[in-house]
Amino acid sequence: MTAPEVEPGLPAATPLPPGPPKSDFHAHLLKRLLIFGTDLGIAVGAKNLEAVIVRSRASGPSVMAAATIHDFRSRAAAEWGSELLRFLAGAHEKQLSATVILPRDEVIVRMLNVPGVADKEVPGAIELQIDTLHPFGEEEVAWAWSRTSASSVMVAVVRRVVLTGYETLFSEAGIGLSGITFSASAIHGALRIWSSPPFSLLLHFPGLQNGGERERTELYGESPSRPLYSAEFSLPLERALAVARGELRLDPDYHTHALLEMLPKSRRAHADYSPLAYAAAVAASAPLFTGFANLLPPDRRASSARRQYVLPVILGVLLAVAAVAALVILPAIERRDYLNGLNAEIRRLEPAAQRAQALDRSIKANRAKIAALDEFRLRPQADLDVLNELTRILPPQVWTNTIEIYPDNVVLSGEADQAAPLVKLLDSSPLFQNSDFALSMSRNPATQTEQFRIKTMRRNRTGRTTP
Repeated sequence: MTAPEVEPGLPAATPLPPGPPKSDFHAHLLKRLLIFGTDLGIAVGAKNLEAVIVRSRASGPSVMAAATIHDFRSRAAAEWGSELLRFLAGAHEKQLSATVILPRDEVIVRMLNVPGVADKEVPGAIELQIDTLHPFGEEEVAWAWSRTSASSVMVAVVRRVVLTGYETLFSEAGIGLSGITFSASAIHGALRIWSSPPFSLLLHFPGLQNGGERERTELYGESPSRPLYSAEFSLPLERALAVARGELRLDPDYHTHALLEMLPKSRRAHADYSPLAYAAAVAASAPLFTGFANLLPPDRRASSARRQYVLPVILGVLLAVAAVAALVILPAIERRDYLNGLNAEIRRLEPAAQRAQALDRSIKANRAKIAALDEFRLRPQADLDVLNELTRILPPQVWTNTIEIYPDNVVLSGEADQAAPLVKLLDSSPLFQNSDFALSMSRNPATQTEQFRIKTMRRNRTGRTTP
């Protein structure tokens, strides 16, 4: 058994979302409309090459053709290369470059925690610890990475001599390479193009061992506890699945699937094809949305003839313009129509609203008039009460010249032997308060009396100022 090479003890990964939220519906739709590409996926086995051509569109992928190149390791590269080129010509895809999946036992896969590290800084972080991620000592290696969650990445390490050997082999065969990757990265990317994968999953498929007589099984999994699990086993399938369930912290009876069951379904039926080659072609056919780990350096990646992409690019631009119109212009038109309808309804109801406001103003004015009439009706009696009270409390020696009665106060003018006590006398009445001299007292030499002018406030009168 080949021990799992994903490092244990990693913290729980960010759970996979079940799908795009409703608020992102338009963005998700636009993404799907921009999926447009065709690619050749090749899975390298112990003896054979499995090739699949996939055409991806917004509605999903389609297998256009599939073939098996037998005994490629024992044949001249030019010989099996010609066979592969004839396969491409038969599918009318002569200019396609290939995305190759290496055998699992030639690639070491590690998981690294990089919380808070931006994508542009991840390569530097990996470079600092690359020597600790492989057992090859001083031997030169190549590596690539792709993100698996917000806080973790997968890193693939392969010996440089192995990578160079495959480049040379396909170059001699006349096949251009756009990418060299591994099973876990291709599967991880292919599962996320048209939809999100389940919260947890465990997949099994035949391993692409690079030699040996015993058949191997490769497993791929994801769970909340581990963002990615990849391993190859020479054990019986049930035994290998039990080990994988334990690593992923899944229930012992957790249901597993064959890889082809969980990959995006081909819209075009085909007799038989390699699931790994299909995953590689699917992931590579939508490069804007996969970002799989590519071990091939950028300067050595081939590209298909650009002429076949002229029409798709034009269609894509037109589609993007239509999507922008649908997302921006149509909502603006809807808002304008809604505003016009709202203004029309306001104009229709405005006369009734004005009549209601006029009625409110009329009711308020009438209520004020009624209150004034009530007060006017009650005022004569209150004024008589003031005169009666003044007659009762003022001593006989005091006489008044004028008594001015107002709604909230009374002003007395007159003469008395002593005017000062009158202020206190007025305040003792239940009808008056806050009495004070409005003018300074003066003495009349002729009568030897004090002339006074006193202002006193009436109690319990509406509109008066209280202390």
